[in-house]
Amino acid sequence: MSEKKPFKRYTRSSNAGTIIGITLVLYMLGLLGFMLLNARELERHFKENVKVDIYLKRDLKEVDVMKFRKQLEAQPFARETRYVTADEAAEQLKQDMGEDFLGVLGSNPLLPSIELRVKEAYAAPDSLKWVAEHLRQDPNVHEVKYNPVVVENIDANMGKLRWIMLGFSVLLLVIAVALINNTIRLAIYSKRFLIRTMHLVGATGWFIKKPFLGTSLWQGIVASILAIGLLAATIQALVRWQPDLAALVHPMALALLLGGIVVLGLLISLLSTALAVRRYLRMNTDELNWT
Repeated sequence: MSEKKPFKRYTRSSNAGTIIGITLVLYMLGLLGFMLLNARELERHFKENVKVDIYLKRDLKEVDVMKFRKQLEAQPFARETRYVTADEAAEQLKQDMGEDFLGVLGSNPLLPSIELRVKEAYAAPDSLKWVAEHLRQDPNVHEVKYNPVVVENIDANMGKLRWIMLGFSVLLLVIAVALINNTIRLAIYSKRFLIRTMHLVGATGWFIKKPFLGTSLWQGIVASILAIGLLAATIQALVRWQPDLAALVHPMALALLLGGIVVLGLLISLLSTALAVRRYLRMNTDELNWT
């Protein structure tokens, strides 16, 4: 009885170590997969938040401003607009600078403006240049400004980012398979003599593999559930930290990702277990002693 307790403790410890190892690997793969699946949505999010500031003439009446804004929102490139009065612009500048510059100047030199956010299709350097030139021709407009560097960086960097993430995902997948395979092989290593003994007394390969595959299946399911829980908690924390990221979480893509984690966890666990047991079945006694 006393000899069985240490063995049971070792078995539980070995199972726990295997599950933790598989869980962490699947979690990292899931996190990277989430980023890769949503790279396109992330690009769209950045592009749709490109801002064009349209500064209006000072002597415009409010009715003229509202009429111009309505015409602007009807344009094919406009996604949404926000009207900023001169007083609101001064208050925002005061908060940014940390001091009241109006007290020094005595009057408000800022112009009322409309913040325009364009549709994704128009968030490109050439398109924004055309939009700005088109708006400057309007008699209500004093000046149009936007940051062309931001748009150029989005176009230049998002393509590179997708390729980098894809390459890193493939590399991580190879490392994950190797780590999970090594973890399972180490867990089975302690039972190599039991495997050999069963084989010598006439047990078939499937009869020997079946309990190991059952344990591996259970480990893969538990590890997948834990990895999904960690991934869901991470996504929820990111959305709480940055609410705009909620737009990136699409139920269908998320369901495919979580299903992929389960399938990958079970596939790698079962395959690694089958190969490890098969390896020890083919060894003779001398090889088992020196393995």
